[in-house]
Amino acid sequence: MKIRELIRYSGRLLEGRKTKTMIICLLPPAAELFFRSAEAAVFSMLLYFGNLKPMELFGIRSPVQLGVTAVCTLLRWITAAPLMYAAAKRLYGITAELPAKRTESFSRSLLRKATFRRSLSAALWTKVIGLLALVPCIFFGTMAYRLLHGRLQAAEVFLAANALFLTAVSAVMWLSLKLSFAAVPFLLVRFPGQTAFRIVLYSISFMKGRKSVLIRLAAVYLPQMLTVAGLPGGLMKFMTAFSLSTDIFIREDEYLETNRADSGQRKARNSREFSHGKKGRVKAAAHKAEASGGRYNAERRDRPQHRYGREGGRYRAGSGG
Repeated sequence: MKIRELIRYSGRLLEGRKTKTMIICLLPPAAELFFRSAEAAVFSMLLYFGNLKPMELFGIRSPVQLGVTAVCTLLRWITAAPLMYAAAKRLYGITAELPAKRTESFSRSLLRKATFRRSLSAALWTKVIGLLALVPCIFFGTMAYRLLHGRLQAAEVFLAANALFLTAVSAVMWLSLKLSFAAVPFLLVRFPGQTAFRIVLYSISFMKGRKSVLIRLAAVYLPQMLTVAGLPGGLMKFMTAFSLSTDIFIREDEYLETNRADSGQRKARNSREFSHGKKGRVKAAAHKAEASGGRYNAERRDRPQHRYGREGGRYRAGSGG
């Protein structure tokens, strides 16, 4: 897929509706930023007005710190996940084909029970699967740190090198998995009849070989999103282009499945036209011809030869002339 054409066409789709789309695309990261800022503010108060040390902020030892982290995390998930789902639905109404346009407003789609249930369930599954995928990286990283701490012998150097390599491989696999989860909100909108868990698993296979599109889009819009003035427009264009690419990928998969189904039907039709009865009759005729040919050859071998043979035939022909 050519990124220039994708960006150009998605920009045309945004004509006349940039303001509302920009605000809608800003709401999910704004919710994330708000609750993380609130958590950081509470930790700052505990640091300056409490007895906490700066290093204790990285570990949860105080019950107050544990409660603040749990409440802010829960509020962040409850708020950001439905907002992202509603934003993906809004973008789907822009990038989808004309028969699939969505006329439902952003507020109505946001306040639906199905939006809250599906988006929150998908967010929880992505977190759980992401944490499970991160376990090997943490394990090998911890092992490499312990082996590299202090003097090393020849065997320990070999084990440390292997641990570092496995840590890097595990980190790359975890990052690839997280990139696959970027399509989950958009796939939830495209397939409303599927459960959130199936959508999360489907996103892994759906984004296989297609993560480069997401990375290239991020490389194009990331410099613009790093500035405060360019963040709203860059984020809106990035999400719209990725939503359009998701629609294109879905149509590609449907086209391939249709071709496979058609080829399978043609094979089944051909096999039905050449039915089992005809196959049996052909086999029986072949066996019969083979048996008759065998009897004919046996009779020919057993038949007595003429007394003149070839030379006698030529002699008779000469004498008759």
